[in-house]
Amino acid sequence: MGTIADKLAFLGQTKAEIRDAITSKGVMVPPATTFREYAGKIREIKSEGGENPEEWKRPEDWLVIEDRVAEGDHKFVGLYAIFEEGNFVSFAATGDYTVDWGDGVIENVASGVPANHTYSYHSFPGTETSEGYRQAIVTITPQNNGDLTGLFLQVRHNQPALSFSYSTGWLDIRMSGQNIRNLTIGGTTAYHRYLTSFCFLGHNAITDFNRFFYGCTRLQAVPVFDTANGLDFSYMFHYCTALKNVPLLNTAGGINFSYMFQNCISLQSVPLFDTSRGIDFSFMFGWCYKLEAIPFLNTSNGVVFYNMFIACTYLKTIPALNTARGVDFRYMFVTCSSLHTVPELKTSGGTLFTGMFSNCTALRAIPLLDTTKGTDFNDMFYACNLLEAIPLLNTSNGVNFSSMFTNCGGLTKGALLNTGESISYFDCKLSPAALVDVFKNLASGVASKTIIIENNWGAPLLKKEERAIATDKGWVVLG
Repeated sequence: MGTIADKLAFLGQTKAEIRDAITSKGVMVPPATTFREYAGKIREIKSEGGENPEEWKRPEDWLVIEDRVAEGDHKFVGLYAIFEEGNFVSFAATGDYTVDWGDGVIENVASGVPANHTYSYHSFPGTETSEGYRQAIVTITPQNNGDLTGLFLQVRHNQPALSFSYSTGWLDIRMSGQNIRNLTIGGTTAYHRYLTSFCFLGHNAITDFNRFFYGCTRLQAVPVFDTANGLDFSYMFHYCTALKNVPLLNTAGGINFSYMFQNCISLQSVPLFDTSRGIDFSFMFGWCYKLEAIPFLNTSNGVVFYNMFIACTYLKTIPALNTARGVDFRYMFVTCSSLHTVPELKTSGGTLFTGMFSNCTALRAIPLLDTTKGTDFNDMFYACNLLEAIPLLNTSNGVNFSSMFTNCGGLTKGALLNTGESISYFDCKLSPAALVDVFKNLASGVASKTIIIENNWGAPLLKKEERAIATDKGWVVLG
């Protein structure tokens, strides 16, 4: 399978086999279906009981809003939870707008001016839900057949002394507006902890999806919506703790994917997003504890991989990501405690390797990384308890090696090429031969630099002339 033709044939065969597997589960896959659409088809597969257990079901006692917005409308409709006390709602829009608050109050508001309203629980009899709250339907439309180009739910209500951690009552949002350029939903000015469903119908002009659903901790349902103009997807689903999967959004223009799914602690899978233009992938999957695998994302333009997979504790494998332009690899896999192996990664441009594999407690080996430009190796293998050996990494430009091998009790081979700064192999498992190999590869002509070999079983067995390999280069050997 060496030629391009062979690879294309193999891909075609693979696609056909996946299609057959999907159709065997009762889901139709038309011949024209693209490979990128297969993820959505897989999600249509039902369980033996006839229902998909991962599919969110809209509560039957919620008021219906699906028929209130259609593609092509210029309208926002939101279902709002009304509690016995403290029902404050606020937002603003670009373009003069009209708000129907759903309690008999309708008001016109000028573009950019916040609309503030306080609901009374007694105004909504007969709308009680099983969770105890009542419901209002809020409708926002442009005035005089005009247009809305922006809508902002990150507006703080004018109620004095309102708590900074106050949550709004948004439950379900449905909207449409092809000229919407700015849509702000999530953030820290106003938390939407009850928001469970969102739907945007038709096209829009939004380029910035930064913090789009930030802090929407109950959000479960996000259908495919238009993100074709998106450039910034950072923090998009940050702290969406109930979200289990996401649709295949159009991210082809995306440059910033940092923190996109951070703290999505229920997230189990992600589709094959187009990340080919992405530069920043820092914290992209941070603390996605239940994420077991990721697709083969195109990271060929990636520069920053800082904390990309931090605390992905269920993640067992990593595809061979293209990291050829990467510079910052700090803590890339920190606390990926189920990760056994790492694929070959191109790291020739990397300067920062701090904590790259720290607390990867199941990791047994790593590939030969190009660390020639690396300066910081602090904590690189901290607490890699099962790590048995590392290849001969070039550390000639390294200036910080503190805690590089701390708590690496299983390390039997750990020589580094041209290390010129103090380093510790305390409490590793190095034999006399392995220690000699370490000494031979140390940089020469150093002054006042120490190498700690205490608590290695091979240390007391070293001969005087073997220790001299290091001391003759100017090193102080402790242990």
